[in-house]
Amino acid sequence: MRQLTEKDFIDYKDTILKGRLRISGMRSYLFGLFAFSGIAVGVSYSVANANTIGWNNLSAGWHTIFFIEAVLFAIHALILLLCWANNSFNQKILSLAVVLLTYKTAFDPFLAMSMFFKDRGVFDSYMPFTLLIIGIGLIIQVIVLIKWIKDLSPKKERNKDTNSKDKKKTKIKVWLPVLLVLVALSSIIVKNNLLGDFELMYGLFIFTVLYIALLIGVCEFIIAAYCIFRFPSFSVNPPPKQLYVKGKKRKRKRKR
Repeated sequence: MRQLTEKDFIDYKDTILKGRLRISGMRSYLFGLFAFSGIAVGVSYSVANANTIGWNNLSAGWHTIFFIEAVLFAIHALILLLCWANNSFNQKILSLAVVLLTYKTAFDPFLAMSMFFKDRGVFDSYMPFTLLIIGIGLIIQVIVLIKWIKDLSPKKERNKDTNSKDKKKTKIKVWLPVLLVLVALSSIIVKNNLLGDFELMYGLFIFTVLYIALLIGVCEFIIAAYCIFRFPSFSVNPPPKQLYVKGKKRKRKRKR
């Protein structure tokens, strides 16, 4: 694979500086993740404290997982409270947060499903299949990320693909609300036992679709974070190039 330069990522520049991945856009996205993650982890904790399982009956490993969830939830809240200013430092913090917290949110529903499996007494039957789904999702994400990087092309070739990329972004915007609605419906179905023995499989299917969608979406966030940290021109406050050039000229004059 050839070495990628700043020109290869030029299509992401407007998205990062003026589009969905600008500071206000990343904050709005993190607010959505905060709400969804809070619901998923809240359901997990409530089921874990139910009479069927009991918090004290959970192993130390599960207690550690819930403790980590609480710490990450607090960090998530602090980022939303503190990263308001439109500067390069906040941009870098938010770009990292978008990547890491998307991963966290993708795994949160499986924590809830694990507690439901324990509540129904089918944890040993369903968990191996769930772990397989998690592994397959990560493989799919790696494949998609590699493909996106390989598809980066010189500026002359990009103009032909602009319409197709815009269509892909539109599809993502349309499908995200649909997935959130499906998640809400699955929660109602599981809570009210509307599908009987099939409700766990239905919930697992919905969360699998959401999980894979989030992992594919995070590929764009990884590329954006790389651009923000790697190329100064992608920063909201890029360093002035003219001063640097003038400084060089002054040094040359002094040597003469």
